[in-house]
Amino acid sequence: MLHSVSLSDFMLRVPITIHPEDALSTAVTLITDRKVSGLCVADTNDVLLGVLSEMDCLLAALNQNSSDGILRNAIVSEIMSSKPITIQHEEDLYTAIKKITEHRISGLCVVDQSGTLVGVLSEMDCLKAVLSAIYNDQRETDKVCAHMTKEVESCSPQSNLENVAADMLKKGRRRRPVVCNGSLVGQVTCRQILSTISLKNWEEVALRPYMTDSIEYCTINEDVVTVARDMLTKGRRRRPVLSDEKLVGQITCRQLLRVVSEFNRNQVAGNFDPLYRDLL
Repeated sequence: MLHSVSLSDFMLRVPITIHPEDALSTAVTLITDRKVSGLCVADTNDVLLGVLSEMDCLLAALNQNSSDGILRNAIVSEIMSSKPITIQHEEDLYTAIKKITEHRISGLCVVDQSGTLVGVLSEMDCLKAVLSAIYNDQRETDKVCAHMTKEVESCSPQSNLENVAADMLKKGRRRRPVVCNGSLVGQVTCRQILSTISLKNWEEVALRPYMTDSIEYCTINEDVVTVARDMLTKGRRRRPVLSDEKLVGQITCRQLLRVVSEFNRNQVAGNFDPLYRDLL
């Protein structure tokens, strides 16, 4: 039951942090080297002051007149979001999942009553918790096609890197499938683009050298729990969906979290008197 699952059982207890006066270049290096989507910003007493995402860094880079100016001049406090969505460490997993899905975020900073950072809980952590509670009774949940996003922005291997970055930022996308003649040939991520921000003359840079050309995908008729387990095993937050080898959509960790947590709730509820099901 999600209301009885403690956050401390699944959260990351030692999150990667950075101080507000640190250089933005330091933050970019941490994000790209540690392969995270963002950083918690805290003071010397570990009091949470904000969050800095890879998208915040990308926005700062694109707003600079000089592509390497961001590395020399900006500091974290100028770019960070100062009002992150948080959760108290004594709250339950159900509350965490509700916040993540309603606010469409990738995770939550976990704080105590004094605002001190005590951990980070990602959507992947929540998915792991829900999947660990699903009974192995072989009941099928649903197909990917019923929950995937059908309208997916894509780009070609010849696309201009700066233009793709600007469009990803405008539409709030952390990654973009790369398609050639309708077939999926790779993807490019915000983190990969961040690794190029010291380059000059972005207008001359093509996307192909910076994309990943080997990615996992799923098909429209796969079971969502099977896909969720595989994404969790491989640490993937989203997966392109193919039909007849053509890109037709994508499924995200957040979408799967919503579907699988509801399945888990219904599955457990089936063993309880209806009077108590709303407590699950």
